[in-house]
Amino acid sequence: MLQLDRNGPTPLQDQLFDQLRQLIISGRLAPHSRVVATRFLAQRAGVSRTTVLLAYERLIAEGYLETRPAVGTFVSPSPPDGPRRIRARNAGADIVRQAGLRPAHVSLALARRLFAEPGDIDFRPAADEGALFTSSRDGFAEVRKALARWRDNVGQTEAAIGIAALRRDLADYLALTRGIQAAPDQIIIVSGSGEVRNLVAHLFQRKGDRVVLEAGGARDAVRFFRAREAHLVHVPVDHDGLMIDCLPSGPASLVCVSPTRQNPLGAIMPKTRRSALIAWARQAGAYILEDDNGIEPHYQGILPLPIAAIDPYGLTFYTGSLAHVFGVCVNIGYLVVPPEFVESTQAMKLASNAGCSFMEQVAAAEILSDGSYEKHLRRLRKTCMARRDALIEALKTFFGEVRLMGTESGTQLTWLLPEYLPSAESVSEVAAMQGIHVESVAYDSSVTGRSPFHDRALVFSYATLTPIQLQQGIARLAEAVRL
Repeated sequence: MLQLDRNGPTPLQDQLFDQLRQLIISGRLAPHSRVVATRFLAQRAGVSRTTVLLAYERLIAEGYLETRPAVGTFVSPSPPDGPRRIRARNAGADIVRQAGLRPAHVSLALARRLFAEPGDIDFRPAADEGALFTSSRDGFAEVRKALARWRDNVGQTEAAIGIAALRRDLADYLALTRGIQAAPDQIIIVSGSGEVRNLVAHLFQRKGDRVVLEAGGARDAVRFFRAREAHLVHVPVDHDGLMIDCLPSGPASLVCVSPTRQNPLGAIMPKTRRSALIAWARQAGAYILEDDNGIEPHYQGILPLPIAAIDPYGLTFYTGSLAHVFGVCVNIGYLVVPPEFVESTQAMKLASNAGCSFMEQVAAAEILSDGSYEKHLRRLRKTCMARRDALIEALKTFFGEVRLMGTESGTQLTWLLPEYLPSAESVSEVAAMQGIHVESVAYDSSVTGRSPFHDRALVFSYATLTPIQLQQGIARLAEAVRL
């Protein structure tokens, strides 16, 4: 950012002083930010260190910089002339544009989320649920050993779609635990549900195509397909998941479902509905995007086979994630692709990005292959089941008999509010004022296909709360709604 004129009449020291001063006043060098060391700046600017020292001394004397012994030199927290906020320059309307934004306006729709204060109890889904994993192991020493064994000659294609060892391990794991018979080539390593939607939508969904979504499903999916100008069809959800009788007639491009643990309510779709959904998709010419995230740990009963395991026509793209167990420390997901579309999906993945973190993939492969994943899952199940039971007991203690969904698996459950309480949104707002944070299943006003209990559902995440905290939180919730 410094432009020194060696042939001009102004001494280099004065030029350096004036330009650094302007950078501070303009805010480009923010208050409290560290400035470059004098020796390094002298080398980069091609001047003597004495010149830089003299300029810094003047800036310190006039209050623009300050020194912190044994630490360094920093921009003053309150320089004499500023800093002034730099306004972003709007592009002129008279500029000829060769392309327009599609759609005409895309906005970042973030739900209002209150930050938890000290002493609050937060039942909302937490990003650090993976702490249950990292605290149960002594770091990633095994992963470091695995990295040392790996060579850095992974080809570009393998780097993009996922390292072979991880895809083999996932193929074995899915065959054993979910009944999905897939070759390693059918598995693509992704960074999350957003990338899965992006890959599948690029293959099948165009502007105006009908996309079927669960009414009361993932909000980010609604935003994504709305931004792609899809014709959204919202189908309601009941205690058995997506209501098949409400599916539209005629052609469709995609149907996005979470049948094993509906997100966020927790309903489990029975096999009859799964088979009926496959039949509908075949007739409508649609492909199924099956989201199996959040099904671990599993506490009771037998999980029904995924749609991908019973689909005889190759219509189902199946996605899951290890992040729900490992947390953000290992942000790894996977997409199982029907054999017909392996090459096309791999090509799209290769064209989209260079792949997920190599270190994270090695970590996941090592943990899956050496049995650590199953061991951790058993520990996680024991811990989370105790917390789930504590939450259920607390709800019964303070509210009597309660109607619950999603208690069979995962790290959250849904409470269907009794009639004597106000709407879920109202309860959530009243609770927040008392330091209890819990999410309601709020619906976009434009969503028409609402579930039978769209305004009666509160979702409680319990993975990061101790049994004592869970009991205290429900006690305070009961007090809040009775004020």
